[in-house]
Amino acid sequence: MDPADVRGLLGLLLADGNLVPYRSPGGGFVQLTLTAGVSESAFLEEKVAEFRQFLPTKAEIVPYGCTLRDNGKRTLALRFRVSSAKLFPIYNLLYPGRQRSITSTALEMLGAQAAAWLWSEGARLSKDGSAQLARVGGSQQEAELVRDWLVMLTGARSEVSLALVRPRLAFPAEQCSKIRQALKPYAPITRQHLFQEGIWDVSAFRSARTELQRRLRDACTEGREEAAMA
Repeated sequence: MDPADVRGLLGLLLADGNLVPYRSPGGGFVQLTLTAGVSESAFLEEKVAEFRQFLPTKAEIVPYGCTLRDNGKRTLALRFRVSSAKLFPIYNLLYPGRQRSITSTALEMLGAQAAAWLWSEGARLSKDGSAQLARVGGSQQEAELVRDWLVMLTGARSEVSLALVRPRLAFPAEQCSKIRQALKPYAPITRQHLFQEGIWDVSAFRSARTELQRRLRDACTEGREEAAMA
């Protein structure tokens, strides 16, 4: 895997994605898992399409049943899982010391495209124009690294908020506008509403998911019918 592929995958997986190494005398491999709710099917498909640009694979998104933590009910979710020895460089950068964390080494490799994926994964917008950015690491130090990295890339300044279990970056309205404008050219298609000002009703963006969700439901039904016939 060349440096451009490493940077592309690292930026895509900076905020999301579970990587588990499996080692063997022959070298082993890393298993990557991406999950999403059915309502996020279009976004997951866009992420998988981006992944395939850097690491071609025949792996597909598949529906699976999972149990909700809050009420214990079973629901349908989506999962993309792929295993490859080529993912070791990504694992080593995202899991230094075998624990997932954001480091200056990783951020120094990344640019605005990675920042746009991070914003699309973690931005929480408010009606007053401000925003909070989640998924910026598990410690204050990691969040500060991300904060400084975003200032360098976009000029937008924020404060680290420790009000919740995991840190977030708080952007006042003026700074939120600045980062959205800076990253808008790199925005994932299915999350462009997070980069556009004055948009709160995202129903217009849900239409792009409708057909994908229908296909997934049909695929589940066909799979169950084939299993029954077998």
